[in-house]
Amino acid sequence: MLRIGICEDEEAVREHLHSMLVKVLFAHTDIEIQNFTDGDEVIEEIKHKNFFVELLFLDIHMKRVDGIKTAEFIRRHGIDVDIIFLSKSGKYVFEGYTYKAFAYYLKPVSEKMLTRDLLRYLKERRELPECLNISTKSEEIYIPLNKIIYFKSEKRRITAYTLTGEMIFYKRLDELEELVKDKGFMRCHQSYMVNRNMIDAIGRKEIIVQGIPVPVSRKYYEKMEQCEDETACIRITHSLALNQKRAGAIVFIKGKLLGAIIRIQSDKEIMVGRDAAKADIVISNPVISRVHCTITYHSETGGYMVCDYSRNGIYRENGQQLPKNKSVWIQTGDILCLGNEENVVQLG
Repeated sequence: MLRIGICEDEEAVREHLHSMLVKVLFAHTDIEIQNFTDGDEVIEEIKHKNFFVELLFLDIHMKRVDGIKTAEFIRRHGIDVDIIFLSKSGKYVFEGYTYKAFAYYLKPVSEKMLTRDLLRYLKERRELPECLNISTKSEEIYIPLNKIIYFKSEKRRITAYTLTGEMIFYKRLDELEELVKDKGFMRCHQSYMVNRNMIDAIGRKEIIVQGIPVPVSRKYYEKMEQCEDETACIRITHSLALNQKRAGAIVFIKGKLLGAIIRIQSDKEIMVGRDAAKADIVISNPVISRVHCTITYHSETGGYMVCDYSRNGIYRENGQQLPKNKSVWIQTGDILCLGNEENVVQLG
């Protein structure tokens, strides 16, 4: 079941989008659709803890509270929902990206584009594991549940031992147990809880998980036979917006692909061009070369390397042309014109 929200003040647009969603998703998943006529209705539902939408179609231009302010409220409060923006203008594409939008559509919404993105959305949700979302005053961390080996508690200090390292936060183990006991975790001791799927062997005095001995108390062994600083806010999250690792993005803010948000993983070279047989991102425009350029995001530095192979060049916002056949460092947020001012991207 996918719970969808449509926040749109034009009734005709809501009804048209509703009918397309039913048509596109009928063969793929059950859906439940809830309508909102303004952003303030979404915010009120959230404030009253009555907001259960997983994918929200959010119009930007509304009378009382617009879509950008609504998205800002959603992300500031860590609401577990994905957002697709709707707008009559491409003016807010990059701002939409900063609020972790999955997509940005110009109205009227194209059924072809909607179908493509919804099927991609369902695929990415299926492939993404559930995460333990740990929010403190200083940081927010997401740990895939299938990477956690066991938890150890010392008073209110909990250490999560994972396949990639350790994470420390403050919470009562009893409260954490209530959250994850139906997610494959089992209490084996007053101070320990283990991932069932990583158990190698169970004995009366210890459990072996991933080759690591963890103590077992008599109380919890019998149950198994039958079956400082601050307190962290911990929950299980499912949305792509909250669970996906930080990635780069090519955001089209002008041209035929206006509104497209192409996310790219770190260190993966993306080829942009007119030739569909060679390019990862295809732009059908005569000023775009068959292979126009490559763009590579580097998460460690938070920037991009761009190499221009084109005939018509790549230009910065100030008109400066990038050198040909040479990789150039581009900062996050910079704007590039591909070929001319008809095709403009901003690197997120």
